[in-house]
Order: sequence, then C-alpha cells, then structure tokens
Amino acid sequence: MIQRVQTIYLFFAILFMQAITYLLAVTVDANNIESYTYDSIYAHLTILISSFLLLYSIFQFKNRKKQLLLNQVSKLFVSATFFILFFSKGESMPQEGMFVFIIPYVLILIANRFIKKDESLVQSADRLR
Repeated sequence: MIQRVQTIYLFFAILFMQAITYLLAVTVDANNIESYTYDSIYAHLTILISSFLLLYSIFQFKNRKKQLLLNQVSKLFVSATFFILFFSKGESMPQEGMFVFIIPYVLILIANRFIKKDESLVQSADRLR
C-alpha cells in the first residue's frame, strides 16, 4: 500500500534533501560566496545515498521492520552530511543554511512514527486471530 501517510512524509523528505543539494545555499562565507552541498563530494554522496535509501524504503511497505531500518540509516546519513559540512568549514557555529537539515530529519522521524503505528496495528490484528 504505497498510498500511506508515511509515504508522503518520506517523499517530502526526499524532495527537501534534493532541494538542499541543488537549490539551497548551505553556507555563505565572508566574501558572499555561496556554498552548496554538491561542492563537497562527501556531503553530496551522503545526501544522495540517504535519498536513495528513502526511495527504496518507500517501496518496502510490506516489510515494515526493514523500512524502519532503512529510515534509521538514512537519518544517519543526513546527520553525517550535516557534520561533514559543519567540520569542513572550520567554524565554531553553524550558519543559518545548515539548519535546513532539520526538516528532512524531522520528516523521517514522523514517517517512522506512522510506520510503527502500522506495525502495532498489524500485530494487534494478529493477536485477535
């Protein structure tokens, strides 16, 4: 059942990650030079891996435990992207553009909550049989 509510959250998380990668400037240095995620090969690679894991996770709706695992790994890659960009700039405080990584992270958390709710509903139906 691909038309579940967590699918929408996962799809929006993918869209936000792609927007972060190609449209939104993550940092701006003192010379007003904008830096994007695709400027760093490691950050670009981790955000693309995270996007592909979420896309694969959408189609794993029959195996909810595997879907939860893929989402957790994807959250790890989103966090890794944030830290790669943060430590590559060598600054003490993250800039305003770095906080957009919170949006896909929260969307994945919400999707996981609905997946767990589906799993508990299926388990309760199995107990009644």
